[in-house]
Amino acid sequence: MFIGRYLHTIDSKGRVSVPVKFRETLTERYEEKLIITSDFDQCLVAYPTEEWRLIEEKTKSLPMMQAEVKDFMRFFYSRAVECVMDRQGRILIPPSLREYAALNKEVVLIGMFNKIEIWDNKKWEAKESKIPQSLGKISETLSSLGL
Repeated sequence: MFIGRYLHTIDSKGRVSVPVKFRETLTERYEEKLIITSDFDQCLVAYPTEEWRLIEEKTKSLPMMQAEVKDFMRFFYSRAVECVMDRQGRILIPPSLREYAALNKEVVLIGMFNKIEIWDNKKWEAKESKIPQSLGKISETLSSLGL
């Protein structure tokens, strides 16, 4: 499971170090390969290949004739890229994904249970600062889901 948040730098070639804790999880439970794609929050999402396969299985059952489903599939899958960690534990994020998420010098990698989000640090700080304002609604939603 991926938990925690880690501030890292992205180099001029687009490489970013995967936090040691995340690497340990990848080594123990998964392959050392991630599928990275864009998210609707203007961040990137990195899935271990095993988790990606589960997403593929779930999306197969979606009604492909619905315009929203097709748009989601186009958006989500067309941007997906397989990234293998190098010997230094870094992944190379392609320019198109770096541009979409506006990744600059400082990035934040956030553990999200079975996936990792990759945010530009300033965008993450802005997003995180808004979360406390929604805690009441979040609490209601989680309660209705049984949490």
